Amino acid sequence: MDRRMTRLFYEDEYDALAAMIGNSGKTVQECAHRIYPDMKPASAYAKLKSQLNPDGDEHLRFSQVLLLMQFCEAYDPLMYLCDELLHARPDRKAPEDEEVRIVEAISSAASVLNKAMKQLEILQSRAKPVAVRAA
Repeated sequence: MDRRMTRLFYEDEYDALAAMIGNSGKTVQECAHRIYPDMKPASAYAKLKSQLNPDGDEHLRFSQVLLLMQFCEAYDPLMYLCDELLHARPDRKAPEDEEVRIVEAISSAASVLNKAMKQLEILQSRAKPVAVRAA
């Protein structure tokens, strides 16, 4: 099974988090170090294990879930949210397509800027002050 494949169903958000880490090829220790780089490895591991426990008192923040999805390159929590909220699961954008979209946006903006600069030059050339002669 490809490690990038997502499951069709998740029991709950903790199941989605476990699937994300498990399918990523990363260890919980590596994930803990990523989220808590300033903590001792054993402390970071214990904290993350507690946050991944449905019966634990600690929970991951939304930003931490995003960080883990990026680090693991697995998006099971996102798919779980889509399922729970009755939204279609998204397709991943290809970086090349995103690059083309951004380049087109920049080109369009540059074109508008050039046209505006030309119009400004025309207005400024028309509005040059006329010298008044002394009588």
